[in-house]
Amino acid sequence: MTQDTAVRIESGGRKVRTETLAVAPEIVGLTLAEPWRRLAAMIVDLAAIAALSLLTAPFLGLALGLMLALILGTGKDAPFALRIARWVCRLLGAAVMVLSALALGHASFMRGDINLDVLHATGESPAMKQTVFVPPNATYNQLRSATDDLSRQVESLKAEIRAADDSLTRRAQVLAGSAGVTFGWSGIYFTLLTGLFNGRTLGKFLFRTRAAKINGTRFTYFDGFVRQGGYVAGVAMGMIGFLKLLWEPNRQTVEDRIAATVVVKV
Repeated sequence: MTQDTAVRIESGGRKVRTETLAVAPEIVGLTLAEPWRRLAAMIVDLAAIAALSLLTAPFLGLALGLMLALILGTGKDAPFALRIARWVCRLLGAAVMVLSALALGHASFMRGDINLDVLHATGESPAMKQTVFVPPNATYNQLRSATDDLSRQVESLKAEIRAADDSLTRRAQVLAGSAGVTFGWSGIYFTLLTGLFNGRTLGKFLFRTRAAKINGTRFTYFDGFVRQGGYVAGVAMGMIGFLKLLWEPNRQTVEDRIAATVVVKV
């Protein structure tokens, strides 16, 4: 490669900016939140999310529309592509909120179809849906046919049991889903609260902690959305990503790594 070529390559395109990668001086030296504080705050947040998940779908739609309207911020110096995406999200959020408000008049306040069977990590069995009918005065051929049907049903149940994923990862995913830790209320809760209160949720308020950006910038709605994605990734990893706070020097779990944050004491 000639020197002229190297100069042209170096001078063209977007450059790496150190301010987005470096740790801000005001972050260095802050006291990290203890693991018990983070666990206690998360328990409070999960309880709040579980309570929110009892609300009917129109309320979720209203909150989702609000999140879409705010998620990309309001900065006037944003790049053109970001401004376009921001207005698309705002229009989509407004549409979702209008439709949810219209549906709210035809829905009850609380959900009435809460199913706790999901905690067992088992779905509805196709084999259990099969019914074997034996007439009161069954003939030999009818009894033989019913016996064959029962044998096939038993084999189907055995196959379903063998195929069932009873791993810790699956249990964690189902338990998280039953508690509302999905993109639904969980995503809305962590996105809106952390963006509004600079990295704090209800649990973090109670236990005096907050998520801080390592580059020193203010915690935004989009940062909360990205960090919530880290929670989902941690659940998918079977909770192993959350245990990193026990040995990682800066107590960064998987959501902290994804969102470039640390959790500090306030």
